[in-house]
Amino acid sequence: MPQRQTLLKVLLTKRHQETHRAFCLEYDKVARSIDRRLIGSSPSREAFGRWMKGHLKTKPQADHCRVLERMFPGHTVAELLAPYDPGGNGSGVAPTPSTPREAATNRREVFHLGATTMALGLTDSLWRGPDLLEQAIDATSAGEERIVFLEAEADRLGQRIEKVMPVTLLPETLLHLTSIRELLGRRQPIEAQRRLARVAARLSLVVGEILFNLYHFPLARRWYATAGRAADEAGDRYLSDLALASTTLIPIYSGEPRGALALVTPRLEQATGATPALAWMWGFAALAHASLGDRTAFERAINRSRNTLDRCSSEMVQPGILSFQPERQAFYEARGWADLGNADGAASATVRALAVYDPTISSDPALVRFAHATALAKAGEVEEACRLATFALRDPNTLPITSVVVRAYEFDALLGDLGSTTADWREALADIRPPDPSTLTDLGRGRA
Repeated sequence: MPQRQTLLKVLLTKRHQETHRAFCLEYDKVARSIDRRLIGSSPSREAFGRWMKGHLKTKPQADHCRVLERMFPGHTVAELLAPYDPGGNGSGVAPTPSTPREAATNRREVFHLGATTMALGLTDSLWRGPDLLEQAIDATSAGEERIVFLEAEADRLGQRIEKVMPVTLLPETLLHLTSIRELLGRRQPIEAQRRLARVAARLSLVVGEILFNLYHFPLARRWYATAGRAADEAGDRYLSDLALASTTLIPIYSGEPRGALALVTPRLEQATGATPALAWMWGFAALAHASLGDRTAFERAINRSRNTLDRCSSEMVQPGILSFQPERQAFYEARGWADLGNADGAASATVRALAVYDPTISSDPALVRFAHATALAKAGEVEEACRLATFALRDPNTLPITSVVVRAYEFDALLGDLGSTTADWREALADIRPPDPSTLTDLGRGRA
């Protein structure tokens, strides 16, 4: 008679973690990501033996179940501890069936990704990518030339994404992530593992940015969370902060200033040193305070953002979404003053920002002009405000990405409140479609 074994034993054997000691080490690593109080709560050697053989009379305690299901995404505890039937599935990894409601939700959200994504056959990679990548990280990292190439590609894509329609970069970004996932699934030296995890974090941020600019906030949030998970695996505090800052884009552009503050405040309260990611978070805090009408808190936060950025080394302040630049900080200042109705402050910050921005950047110069236009409209200078906003939309370097579209319609709503507008502005606005409310307000899924 063959020895009875569970799916848990099969999966642990594939990971070379079938001994009690190896399992407990991995258990503690996963437990740390859930709740530090769970560290050291791994099962005894006897209990582990029963799990491996399926000799259980009752379900394991709740904390054990939480960790096991995080260790093996897509499997329930019942599946993991059930007898393994190699004839039932060649891989021994049966996908968890979806309910009809879940399937309908997935179809609806895939539709939001647009025809380009579906035509390229990328939807499966988008949906399963975070889980597959995290499984590879949890399992464990290639030649120096290959790693250097992937690091360079992550940097290039992080900068390129601001100059083209972001969705056009999706195929090659996912292709590189597939390569990294395969490399992470092999036993390699610890330093190679960390470097590949860092690249995975950066590329996941690029995918999150692409999805954000497709108005698909729930899935963008999921990829930002995966970036944070990969950054933590690499022990890279800076990339972890970038993932948190990127996630904060979602409440900022969904009209949820308190949600933005809830994300960044805990980190800022215990932050030391100076990095572009911290400066970015202070900028988000400033925007949130301005949106709430708190001028004192806005000034404090925007000054902290500027001062933090000034203290950063020049090597850290790079173009692209993997850093934060002085011109973007000035843009946040302009936007904050506009929300507070201070036209002079917005004008001064606008001049500083546009003097530095690369004119080929697709979105931020337009956003700066919208900030200035908003301040002017609130000051009663509607005609000049509409002229600036119209120029922003018709600039050939302006692409209709999420941030631009959201700010354009916010500006138009302000004009409606004032009871005034111009024909040129209406014609320009008619060329872009409004954001889909179902994606802009669906913030309930994923990590906050």
